[in-house]
Amino acid sequence: MRLRRYVISELIMPFLFGFSVIIFLLVIDLILQMLDRILGKGVPIGVVFELFFLNTAWMIALAVPMAVLVSTLLAFGRLSAAGEIVAMRALGIGIHQVVVPVLLVAALLGIGLVIFNDRILPEFNHRARVLMTDIHRKRPAVALADKAGVMIGDFKNYQILFDRADAGGNILHDVLVYSFNSDGFPETAVADSGVVEFDEARDEALLYLFNGEMHRIDPDDPTVYALTTFAKARLRLGDAGQQLSRSSSAYRNDREMDIATMQHKIAQYESELHQAKVKRANLLNAFVREVLIDSTDTKPVQSLRAVLGRVAADTRIARHKLRAADRLRVEVHKKFSIPAACVAFVLVGAPIGVWARSNSVAIGAAISIGFFLAWWIFLIGGEKLADRGVLMPWFAMWIPNVLTALVGVVLSARIICEWGVKRR
Repeated sequence: MRLRRYVISELIMPFLFGFSVIIFLLVIDLILQMLDRILGKGVPIGVVFELFFLNTAWMIALAVPMAVLVSTLLAFGRLSAAGEIVAMRALGIGIHQVVVPVLLVAALLGIGLVIFNDRILPEFNHRARVLMTDIHRKRPAVALADKAGVMIGDFKNYQILFDRADAGGNILHDVLVYSFNSDGFPETAVADSGVVEFDEARDEALLYLFNGEMHRIDPDDPTVYALTTFAKARLRLGDAGQQLSRSSSAYRNDREMDIATMQHKIAQYESELHQAKVKRANLLNAFVREVLIDSTDTKPVQSLRAVLGRVAADTRIARHKLRAADRLRVEVHKKFSIPAACVAFVLVGAPIGVWARSNSVAIGAAISIGFFLAWWIFLIGGEKLADRGVLMPWFAMWIPNVLTALVGVVLSARIICEWGVKRR
């Protein structure tokens, strides 16, 4: 019991030190990113502090696992450098007996971080995004830039879907716009790109579409399907001053939802995906029946191009639904995998600290940064591949922890074997 308390006490100060330094570095990085966005906006200093406070939530979610790695390396490095690990080995105490209490503490930290990620982090992320949107309300595209792949219904007469936005947030790519005319018939615009601008005189947003097609049904004759192409089209989205700043608070992206909400949305997307596939199949079957089977019908049939345009639009919607569901699955697993890294980092940090035999902060920090960067690259790379449907979300989010833990187990096994050989 005393040994456990002693080992755990050795972790406290390095953990607090590592946590503080990591938070400080992340805050500095955030300041450098935000300066160009808030300078010249006349934002009150209290709002600026609120913005930084709200952003500390995601910093904590990252800093805790990394601080666990730093503290484990420094603590076991100091114990090894002071000869205390050798003394424990002489008394017949194995490394696993020293590591187990640290693993238990890391597991408790991980459980607490899961609760934090599910209850606190989404709300802070949501409030931070809404506040940032308010700051940038004179640039309405900012409110849309983080909604790629999601059907946006914030506007009175339009629903907008786009694949991605440029870094500046002004240019949207692969845009799909649904609108309803006064007769209730839908119109669909598909464009290669679009630009959102703000008309200050009218206090409304304008969406310019480039190189696209307009699909519509003739209200006088619903059997007539019209298709027109355009090089440039303009849509008035309405009162942008209200819609793009305040009303966006009702929307939550995947990093602003708790686990239960995301699971509900996943089920909803799966249902909508099934409906889109059924609709596409029915449309193709109807076309085949009308053109190839019912050849005696003298009514003009829809052109093949028009039907293919509708099928392509439905296919895009289905693809976006699938990607949206995968993104949510990634976020669900991430809420567990990042806290679980606390345990994985203890498994790899303890044997490396024993081998390093150094209580140097510089050495511990260098090793920690190297391992954390490798782990982070695997995590981010896996997230990108999972979002594109290349990897399963659960595999992409858990493989960094599995690999890290395996490295730790192998290193610990080698230490145990070396101790056994020396004892003989």
